[in-house]
Amino acid sequence: MGLAENLAALQQRIRDACDRARRDPASVALVAVSKNHPPEAVNEVVRLGVGVFGENRVQEAKVKIPMCSGRARWHLIGHLQTNKARDAVQLFDLIESVDSLHLAEELNRRAEQAARTLPILLQANIAAEAAKFGYPPERLLAELEALNRFPHLEIHGLMAIAPWTPEPEKVRPVFRKLR
Repeated sequence: MGLAENLAALQQRIRDACDRARRDPASVALVAVSKNHPPEAVNEVVRLGVGVFGENRVQEAKVKIPMCSGRARWHLIGHLQTNKARDAVQLFDLIESVDSLHLAEELNRRAEQAARTLPILLQANIAAEAAKFGYPPERLLAELEALNRFPHLEIHGLMAIAPWTPEPEKVRPVFRKLR
């Protein structure tokens, strides 16, 4: 199956899930993960109508993004170290993985230097998995007021990565708690 067929099948799955949840499919944003895919593949997916791409490594994005269509919008979906915040602020339209007050401070400082407001998602580690990054829920709640004070960061929501399992009922409690 080619890219067009895979995309059509995925879009149908999204519509079906939205029907079950009584949700408008237009309210769902597809973020195509482009990790380890060349710019040519990204450009083909842009031609097929996908506009948002997720990268999880700043270094890979730094090389790839300039070679991709200017119509593509970019999200950082992986863990971000503070020493890469400057590049991340320059490269990404949204950072989905802010997991500490320290990182938020650095992003705010770098966004101020770049004269921009940076949309972010706060990453919560709801399942308390040691191998995953993210705020412990209690700390996120305790630091939320301070996070809201950064003038160059715009909090767009929360993000969590649930434990992998083929059984949806096992991950639903993670997303309920996040909500």
